[in-house]
Amino acid sequence: MVGGKKIWIVALFLSLPLLLLGGVLASGGFDFPEEEGVDIEGMAMSAFLYLMYPQSLCILACLLYGASLLAGEIEDKTLVYLFARRMPRWKVLLGKYLATTAVLAGMTLTSMSLAYVLCGRPMGSKMWLAVSASTATACFTYTAVFCLLGLLVPRRAIPVGLIYAVAVEGFLSVVPAVVNELTTSYYLRSMAWQVAGVELPAKISEDFRREAQPFLAGAGGSAVFWVPALFALGALGVSAWVIHRRQWPLTEGV
Repeated sequence: MVGGKKIWIVALFLSLPLLLLGGVLASGGFDFPEEEGVDIEGMAMSAFLYLMYPQSLCILACLLYGASLLAGEIEDKTLVYLFARRMPRWKVLLGKYLATTAVLAGMTLTSMSLAYVLCGRPMGSKMWLAVSASTATACFTYTAVFCLLGLLVPRRAIPVGLIYAVAVEGFLSVVPAVVNELTTSYYLRSMAWQVAGVELPAKISEDFRREAQPFLAGAGGSAVFWVPALFALGALGVSAWVIHRRQWPLTEGV
């Protein structure tokens, strides 16, 4: 995984926020309006970190690696050698999944932490913990989802994954209906909001909680942790069922 070309593509993705922030700081820094009782700069920088990492870069990195987690072995006709070993096929899947997510989570968290420092450590350590939790959860969940896509549509996993990211995790996750509760992004936003414990000014707090929070970050309690885990386990379970039922002869292509 770390010796191929894809790792450099992921590294390039993860360097973009750092280059952007470095360029802005070199040109004079940020200039935010001041308002009494409202940390506009801290909120803006926190939103930037969330949108860049759990909402964007994690999806791209997980798509690049998750879609080829087993589909790459199928294309190279090497999957049969892994499955010929005396171990259950689900253990092969689980081992590759854990190794991939560990590397991706480590890279994204490192980049995010550096970006957090460049942003001036907005809103304290709780915000770093909130974005870190949602970033790591995004890596584990999206890798499992895109692994399943790679098995179901190996030739079109990347375009189908991009459509899924835009249509489901981008659009449907902010639709004010029950459908947004079926997306990972909804729970990641709720997780970040809950862990950060952001206190809004009284003049906008009531309006936000009534009009925006129910569909932007409405999940609460332990659901923000176990629902993404359920999504990941469900995707891995279906993937394990697929590889258990299907046979891949040496002569089979993709």
